[in-house]
Amino acid sequence: MPVVIAAILQALFYLCAVPICGAFSLSTRGGLRFGVGVSAFERRFALRRARTGTPPASRRRRDRSAGKLLWRAARRLRGAHIRVQGQLDLGDAAATATACGAIQAIAAALGSRAGQVEVDVAPLFAGDDVCIELTGMIRLRSGQIMSVIAMSGIESISRRLARWTDTRLKA
Repeated sequence: MPVVIAAILQALFYLCAVPICGAFSLSTRGGLRFGVGVSAFERRFALRRARTGTPPASRRRRDRSAGKLLWRAARRLRGAHIRVQGQLDLGDAAATATACGAIQAIAAALGSRAGQVEVDVAPLFAGDDVCIELTGMIRLRSGQIMSVIAMSGIESISRRLARWTDTRLKA
């Protein structure tokens, strides 16, 4: 029996160490294209899926509560490696400079919470129209993702119970 328990614990330990890479790609050349890719172990596979920009086969409408739960989980992430690179031209020099500064400010804010954040967005001031070429990558361990989702779910349940116990009786 102790051998089985040790094997299960070792398998869980290795499962929690698997790197998960998520990539996105946004481009306005030749029409607006946005792609997302996810891969385990390899960054290049996630990036390749994101650059193809193929739309999903079915567009389902998501529940708003699932979006809120996902946002709460994303706020708890620690130790993530985030990288965004590309070029930005909004057609106006002032707007382009403001947008690049805002991206740098968001990166600094994320760096204090998430971990390692690299942003390399070059402003282009030569064009007359909007030209955006952005590619991003986020890399996490699967154990981090599982613990964040579990803690967010526990918090959601305790919030529901607190609301239920605070209800007054009308007896």
